[in-house]
Formats: sequence, C-alpha cells, structure tokens
Amino acid sequence: MLRSLPFTPLLLVATSALAAASDLRLPAVFSDGMVLQREAEAPFWGWAEPGQEVGLRGNWADAQPVTVRADDEGRWRAALQTPLAGGPFRVEVTAGAETLAVEDVLIGEVWLCSGQSNMEWTLDLILPAAQRSTAVNERTASANRPGVRFFDIPQTIAERPAEDCDARWWSASDGDALRCSAVAYFFACELQDRLDIPIGLVVSAWGGTRAEAWTSEEVVSTFPHHAATLERVRNDDPGQYAAAVEAFWKRVDDGRFWTRSFRAADFDDTGWEAQVLPAHFESGPVGEHDGVVWYRRTVDVPGDWDAQELELVMSPIDDMDETFWNGVSIASTLAPGSHDQVRRYKVPAHLVTAGQAVVAVRAVDTGGPGGFSPQAGADERPPMRLSFDGKDLDLTGEWRVRRGAPVRAIPSVPAKQSTNQNTPASLYNGMIAPILPYGIRGAIWYQGESNRYRADEYRELFPAMITDWRTRWGQPELPFYFVQLAPYGYGGGDDGRTALVREAQALAAEELPAMGMALTADIGNARDIHPVNKWTVGERLALFALRDLYGLAETVAEGPRIRRAVPTGGDLALEFDHVQGGLRALADPIDQFEVAGEDGNYVPAVARISEDGQQIILSSPQVEAPVDARYLWNDAGYASIMGGAGLPMAPFRTR
Repeated sequence: MLRSLPFTPLLLVATSALAAASDLRLPAVFSDGMVLQREAEAPFWGWAEPGQEVGLRGNWADAQPVTVRADDEGRWRAALQTPLAGGPFRVEVTAGAETLAVEDVLIGEVWLCSGQSNMEWTLDLILPAAQRSTAVNERTASANRPGVRFFDIPQTIAERPAEDCDARWWSASDGDALRCSAVAYFFACELQDRLDIPIGLVVSAWGGTRAEAWTSEEVVSTFPHHAATLERVRNDDPGQYAAAVEAFWKRVDDGRFWTRSFRAADFDDTGWEAQVLPAHFESGPVGEHDGVVWYRRTVDVPGDWDAQELELVMSPIDDMDETFWNGVSIASTLAPGSHDQVRRYKVPAHLVTAGQAVVAVRAVDTGGPGGFSPQAGADERPPMRLSFDGKDLDLTGEWRVRRGAPVRAIPSVPAKQSTNQNTPASLYNGMIAPILPYGIRGAIWYQGESNRYRADEYRELFPAMITDWRTRWGQPELPFYFVQLAPYGYGGGDDGRTALVREAQALAAEELPAMGMALTADIGNARDIHPVNKWTVGERLALFALRDLYGLAETVAEGPRIRRAVPTGGDLALEFDHVQGGLRALADPIDQFEVAGEDGNYVPAVARISEDGQQIILSSPQVEAPVDARYLWNDAGYASIMGGAGLPMAPFRTR
C-alpha cells in the first residue's frame, strides 16, 4: 500500500519541511484504486531527495518509462502517456533503492465535481427516493458500480495553497457508493452506461460556500471587496477568536453553572425525555423552542477500537453545536451557514477506551427549525454514526434530550475574521490546489445559492473562477458544465436575487467556450433548498459531455433558449433556439411569463404556444404594446414550458 502524507485540517505545509523528508512520496491523489485520464499525458508529481532521479512506468502494453529529476527543493513532476480505457493496471515510481507501487489503477474519464451542498449531498441521503423513481434503472439504483471510482477531498480550509490532502480513492460498490456525491454518481452512471469505460470522480464540495472561496487569491484579489477581506484576514489574531469562542460557550447557558454537568459521562440523565434522531426540536418533547437543547447518547466502544482515533458523524445541526466525548469538548461549529453541514468530528485516540462512553451535544438554534436535520439514510451508512477503520456504530435512534436556555439568553456569536470556509481563496487553497494539475477531462459544478447576497458581482466572479481553474490546469477550454439554480423560496419576500444569479450563470454559459448549463426549473422543490431529485441533475450534466466530447452528436442537451422578442401589434412573439420537436406547456393556463411596455413595468402575461409549436405569443390587457418579456424571474417558480426533447425552457429577460 502507498503511504500517505501527514495531514492537518488547516494544511500549511512549508516547502522546506517537505524536502527535508528523505522518502520518495506521492500526494494522496496518486494512490491505490485511482483513475487516470485515458489517452493523455497524465501529470504525475511528488517529492524525493533533492536532485534525485525519479522513474515512472505503467504496466500496460507499450508503456513508455519516464525519467525526471527532483529539483533543489525535492519536488518533481512528470507526464505519463496513458493508453485506451481499461485496467486494472499498476504504476511504479522509483528513486534510488525506493519503489512505490500504485495498484488497481483504472484508465478512463476523470471529472472534477465541485460546488456547495447540492453537489456535496451524498447518495445515501437520496437513494431511497431514486429507487422509487422509474427514471433510474435497476443497475444504477443498486449503487454497485465497481468501474466508478471517487476521490472525496475532505472539507479543508487553508491560508496558502496546500500540497496534499487526507483522502483516498473509493470504488462505488459494496456500499461505498453511498458516501459519494449523488449528482456526481448519477453523472458517472450516465457516462458509463453510454461509454462502457471506467469513470473517476474527484469530489471537492462544501455546503453553504461561495464562489470566491473556490477562486485563487491571485484572481479573487482583483475584486476590491474580497481584497479588503483578505487584508483583514492577514492582520487577524486567531488566538483572539479562539478566546472569544471559549467565552461564548461559557456564557451560552446564561450562567447556569449546573448545566456543565450535562456533558459528564457519569451524569444521570434518566429523568430526561427521549427523542429519536435525527429530528428537529419541534418533532419531539422540546417542541417549539429557540435556544439551547442538550442531547446525550451512550455508546459501547468495541475492544479493538481502544486508543484509536474515531470519527463522529452527525446530521446537520441547525444552527450551532458544541460536542463532548465523556465530558471533554472535542469540537464546536459556529460558522455562518453551518446549519446544513454534516458534522464530522474526530474523537482523539487518547480519549477513547473500550466500553461505555457518552456523547453529549449542546445544540443552539436562533430561530426557525432547530436540532438535527432529518435525512433519508441507508442501512449501510447511517446519517449519525461513530466510525473506525470502515466500521460503523449506528447512532440514529433514541437519545436523551433536555431543553436549555432560551434564545434571549444566548450571547452574540463572535465574529470570525480569521480564515473560514467562505474566506476568499480558502477552499481553492485547501480543496483544489492539492489535486492540481491532476489529469481531468472536465468539471461539473453546482453552486450559486450562497452568492445571492452579491448577485451582481457573480456576473464577473463566476466566469473569473472558471477561467482561473482553466488557467491552473493549463486547459483554456476545459469543459465546464454547471447547474442553474433550482426553484426555492429563500424567505423574506422575492427580492429578484435568484433571478440575477441565474442570469449571471446563463451569461457565463454564453460568453465562455466549452460550457454547459443544466436546468432544474422543473425538478426543484420550492420548500427545500436540497431537492431530492439528483439523478436528473446528473443525467442532464452528462448530456453535454455526451454531445460535445464523446461523439454522440444526436444528443440533445439544452432546452429552449430565447433568441429574440418581436412586437406584433398588441402581442409579443418570442422565438427560441433548441425547440426540437416543438414547445410543450406544463401548466394550463401557461404561467411565469411577464411583459412590459416602453416604461419597463412588468405585469403578468397571457401566454399561448403558436400553432407550429415554435413560438410563444404574449399579451396583456394592461400593456397596449409590449416590447419586452421575462420568464421565471423569481425565486421559487416552476417551469411552465418544455422543449420537444423533454428539457425545460431557460429563465430569461429580454432587457
């Protein structure tokens, strides 16, 4: 087995420290089970002794050995010519007397899969719904795809570009597929069913994150607002924030010192009520409550887990939490936007002893639903679990619960100026840089919800991030396929921000080469920012790749797109591209269209499809001579028009 590099959540590895180690080493992305891009000069890199000669060779037919020399800092980089799709193969890397062998290597198509929570959402959370859908074939619904491999980069913040990550390649089989991004998995299944080759997925996603965090500092610092944030971060004192967090938790129970015993392993919680988790406060004995709620659960630690580091995984907690193991705080989450993040906490080895242990969680909700977000899970990977060495203890089910201090007693959450998951460049540094420039065919992306607050900026930021990635990979036209925002009511009234983000996304698709925009206006959920239908999203992303990259030119990948609006007396005729087979109404009467006269004031329109199925004719008794139109210009509206190929019409405005 290939040895991995040490890793810390905030990865700030100095170059000199890497060079000082004498062993030949590879980053984690070059490890057993990996997928290499087929028929390509696949980049390989790593570390050796400075000046040492390094050799690489694959064991496929006609493989040509490659020799390079490590530089003065011990770094080396080479390109290995890969064959047609197939495998498994073996790649050997040698330096002096040392040899590293990477086993079970497949050659196929490799895709980077990135974004926020809708890309992060794992297969186990939606598989039961997918299995009920007639659109998902039996083979895909089995979640057993040995020819699909995924490399899931852990959520990592870094102040400078990291050189490695703590990850491994997994095969999407034997239950391991359930931890893969659902969108990425269904994307891979569609490609594999059509191409019959291995598919590699490099998954790098984090819920509630913004595009500026995924962009390099060099590029994002050209935006004045983000440059100012980076300057504040550089001048911040992380120790001051840590002290503020500690003070927050000490005050969070409004000075009720006796509640500190709730975390202790020997506390008697038999008088507490029970609740089956994961679930919100409101569905259990706590009821309607904003503030603190304590949860406790006793677990039986197996003997062979003694003195081992464990992973505690819990459903997203709305909004914040501090978590204890036998009375010792092991982690807390206060970051903005963390209400939809799965908690993944390490239980340090020195705290772990065989036998009974108590997990205590102090959850804090400041408004709306609180507690553990309920999720549809699968038996193989419980949404709440304690894990070690691939084995799980299921923590779903009954916990003891008690209400704590009300929200009015909660102090202000300390502001964090130091690096967090939305600091500009922090996720590029921690979750993109470690795999640069690994050979990929393209990227798929699902993000934008968290940039609604600066929707106008997204017009420039989104294409800047895409171009940045293409530059870093040395591929100016690296295929980039993304998901346009789905319907969702964000609350606080429809402010038009979602429409502006969708428009920014559409403009990027039009202005940059090798782009594809998958539409979701017909498959979203206005009441759930994480719509369960991830299978259609993955399939629609795959349509672009099948059409543009894999020779299936007959594939229709796009729904109707507005070409122009033509005033015709008291009507406005809309003409479209990508109508294949004619327009089809999903609603009767057709809704979501608005028209405006020269004054620019939009009102609801009466819409009908022309007799030839190629146009939509709009009118309104309130507008004598309409000159402009818009469609789905809101947060939560659903598509009312489909093209003949079964894909929805893209939202638009003509001016």
